Amino acid sequence: MSMVNGFVVPEFYLVREAFEQLLMSDDSRGASLAIVHKGELVVDLWGGIADADEQQGWQQETIANAFSCTKGIAAICVLRAVEQGRFSLNDRIVDYWPEFAQEGKSHLKISDILSHKTGVSAIDAMVQAEHLYDWDYMCHAVAEQASWWPYGQHGYCPLTFGWMIGEVFRKATGMTMGQYLQEEIVQPMGLDCFIGTPESEFSRCAKIERGRPVKGDPMVDSLFKEIMKNPTGVSSKAFANPPSAQRGTNSKAWRTMELPSANGHTNGRALAKLYGALANGGSLNGYRLLKPETLPLCWTETAKGYDPVLHTDTRFSNGFMMSQRSRLAEFGGSRSFGHPGAGGSIGFADPDQQLGFGYIHNYMGPYILVDPRAEKLINATYECLTS
Repeated sequence: MSMVNGFVVPEFYLVREAFEQLLMSDDSRGASLAIVHKGELVVDLWGGIADADEQQGWQQETIANAFSCTKGIAAICVLRAVEQGRFSLNDRIVDYWPEFAQEGKSHLKISDILSHKTGVSAIDAMVQAEHLYDWDYMCHAVAEQASWWPYGQHGYCPLTFGWMIGEVFRKATGMTMGQYLQEEIVQPMGLDCFIGTPESEFSRCAKIERGRPVKGDPMVDSLFKEIMKNPTGVSSKAFANPPSAQRGTNSKAWRTMELPSANGHTNGRALAKLYGALANGGSLNGYRLLKPETLPLCWTETAKGYDPVLHTDTRFSNGFMMSQRSRLAEFGGSRSFGHPGAGGSIGFADPDQQLGFGYIHNYMGPYILVDPRAEKLINATYECLTS
């Protein structure tokens, strides 16, 4: 019996074969994969195991922690709120959050958060594990933090992105980003997607498992060496301060908190529909997510070059990671935008192909940007587009 459920249109059958091969490998547990092409859902697949005891199969409605794929979802919320006139990307952060002015940061703009150019990529002072779940405490710690480098240098903000953009968003709109996401996007579009997952939805949350360490990814090797060499440096602090950020991803506290940088829970179908709308002029099934005139903000490059946090070149637009010119960081064409997540999930849009792609799974790999499993599925997708 096939491990794969769902459907695929004949033109994309090669994607189904690639997905099934992944589920049958030792590098997979359960996953969902979806593709929207020219406004139509052409691939919607799921399969494998959702729990640790192999008692629960991955179902159509299963969701899983998407980690940094959450940043792309947050960016969509921000751009939609900007369209509505709630704030501007050129507004200063301190216009809404005066406390952020500490340590000479009063000049920073909301756009700097989205482009990872605030310099607040990590909190230097040691944060206790339990404080991860205390929103006010973490926002205070971020506001007190000085930039790690002079303005102009960009550096990835794995966790602090969420507190910075989330607090500005809350103060500017009067809503948390999780609330806004539900009211403005999820409910109208009929998506399975949460930033802050209600306990009532836990029964369909897949259990995240960590895969075996694998050597050979130069990005991982470089980052690991830096963290080991300099445990008090920005890379180490960015990923492991507070230390609970590396643990507890299946806990009630992690799932229910709102952290717009890392703890979104969703599936491939929801990501594909979000990005499919953005790749289709901003709308899907009659619902306009963003206006056409807003869309260039998604693919206009705002930061590129060497990233002192990830120790590799990165490229960003307004809240999205852009496809890189590297086999380990490439997804789609030069204007493709989206975000990978720790462990291998990814969602992105390719406006030149009118393509939205979403892949979510629960067996974390050790790769930094585009996981080889996702790469196989992306390659199969583009092979279908060109055949």
